[in-house]
Amino acid sequence: MRPGGGIDAVELASGSVRWHSDGAAKPLALADDRLIAQAESRNANALDLVVLDARSGATRDALRLPLPAGIAASVVDTPAGSFRVRADRTGSQLMVSWQASAKTSATPAQGYLPATDEGQSPTIVAGQATIGLEAKSLGVAAESGVRSAAPPRPRLQELEAPAVAAAEGRQFLSTDGRHVLVSEPLHASDFTLNPHQWTVYDRGSGTRLGSVPAPVAATPFVVVGTTLYYTTPVQVLRKGSQIVEHRAALRAVNLTTGAEVWQKAVQETAYRGPFPP
Repeated sequence: MRPGGGIDAVELASGSVRWHSDGAAKPLALADDRLIAQAESRNANALDLVVLDARSGATRDALRLPLPAGIAASVVDTPAGSFRVRADRTGSQLMVSWQASAKTSATPAQGYLPATDEGQSPTIVAGQATIGLEAKSLGVAAESGVRSAAPPRPRLQELEAPAVAAAEGRQFLSTDGRHVLVSEPLHASDFTLNPHQWTVYDRGSGTRLGSVPAPVAATPFVVVGTTLYYTTPVQVLRKGSQIVEHRAALRAVNLTTGAEVWQKAVQETAYRGPFPP
């Protein structure tokens, strides 16, 4: 997801863009040579899906799933709430699951972001649709009713039982489950851009692959070969009398040398203000 919208297909080795599509906003799943993605819906009460050619990015198909009244399938969070969608392939079918949350409260927000819920509780509803992949065009095979749901699970799994026994620090599992990230805070005397230290291990063998400084305690990640891929959030730092903002980015770091191979700006989907008066 690139800043300003659209999808870039990126070479893992170099970070160069292979193709760009303005017809989609968020990749969801690969089905052979098709990339199923969420489009930024122009109409309320609908989830728009598009099918892109995975090799060229050309649009091949589209499908609109109806949503309940008042639900907007926005890729980027808003002050009113958020919308999350994922797609999981099972054989010749694709299960599309969505969750929408909104803030409800008996009292107004008073123009500030509360430190606690203070009576504001998220209302979460969810739904599913089963999509057939055998035909050239996507079609809905089955659709569930809308239901209340628990908050979505974090995308990053923290291990309760350490996978690397000799390592100290919190341990997190990679997106594909093949690697473990051990996170420790750096005891710096002053604030730094990277106040944490990540050490990455192969989950199966326990082999240490390398360490890198990091801006956050942990974030979803994957390792390919000796390269660590992860996203960094927006950071705002004070340098002397100036405020410097670092945009959200996808980074590739060589675990052997600790050197950054490349980075590419990505779209920040979390809503960080301003909040209504």
